[in-house]
Amino acid sequence: FFTFFIVVGLVAWKSVTSASFLSFVSILTGSTPVGPVGSVGPSSSTSWSRSTRRHQSLRLRASEVAIEWLEPLDPNVKELEPSGDDGTMVLPVFPLGGPFMPYSKQKLNIFEPRYRELYDHILLSGSRRFVVTSVDPRSPADLRLATAGVVFYLDDLQEVSEMTQDQVKYVCDHTVIGRVRIKRVLNPSSWFDRSTYLRAETEAIEDSDGEADCWKLEGEVMDFLRKLVPLYNELKKPCYRADVLNAMNSSRSEENGLWSLSEMWIQLLQADMRSSQAGFERQMQEIVKPYLKPEGISIDDLPADARAQIEQLRGDYIEQVKSTEIRQLEFAQKMIQSDTHQGRLEYFKDILDEEYRASIAKKSLKNL
Repeated sequence: FFTFFIVVGLVAWKSVTSASFLSFVSILTGSTPVGPVGSVGPSSSTSWSRSTRRHQSLRLRASEVAIEWLEPLDPNVKELEPSGDDGTMVLPVFPLGGPFMPYSKQKLNIFEPRYRELYDHILLSGSRRFVVTSVDPRSPADLRLATAGVVFYLDDLQEVSEMTQDQVKYVCDHTVIGRVRIKRVLNPSSWFDRSTYLRAETEAIEDSDGEADCWKLEGEVMDFLRKLVPLYNELKKPCYRADVLNAMNSSRSEENGLWSLSEMWIQLLQADMRSSQAGFERQMQEIVKPYLKPEGISIDDLPADARAQIEQLRGDYIEQVKSTEIRQLEFAQKMIQSDTHQGRLEYFKDILDEEYRASIAKKSLKNL
């Protein structure tokens, strides 16, 4: 993940002047990209039980239901034939950090040759769609893809090679139009030789509780979200606006329903990450500023206590950001892989309940 650039930044710091202080802090913190593309590693096939998955999804709890991952990608498998089973479809696969929610709008910058090829092919074929799925960050050596992904539909593409000196080929706008389960990757070795993009056999994820009435759960989710607004404001945490929340609900609706609330929750976690970075930068300024000189300063010139403070601060910040990234990934993947509206509501309610209790505890500590 991109947070590891923080470690590299500290090692790479050679000299700092007053004029370059902000650049120095930026190197230490790294960046938290939310929009542009950054590709990561994938995986191959796994077996799964529809009945077991459906039973689990009726009550999704973070402590009980794991994210479904494919088996590690095999670099020795060059090409597999699709099964041709009813209901399956072969789609290109674009592993991205995300996370992305169904029915949201997403913009990607495309620069890697194999993904330039992907876009050329979906335009020529007229399909204009591909699968985006996550990679297991806790098993980087295994290159495991999540089984559940979302389908991006290309709405608009701009060729920007000349404007970017060919650093970026396309700027693309998409609508996330649905969810699929990856049954198996058909060309695993392509990930390793980078010869082309991955392709996978997929099937649509469809809810099995389409007739279930979940009005009580839907109301409980909305109640928790409303109760968090004054708590977040008091704790000075990033928060969604109450008027925006009032225009939404937790129904099955594609627009302003539960999926929109899920996207809002992910954006809230991202805002919390940016707030943490701003706080880190302010603390770094307080530590380093007294020692800045016009001719610059080496990290070795800082007093031992200042270096120790920097190391402690950096470590705390990395852990905080990594924790938030994992929270985003787990929340998104468990919502996407669930095949019941009820299961998603139960899971979201559990998340909000935990957050509400944690915020109450922080408020009590603050008032001591």
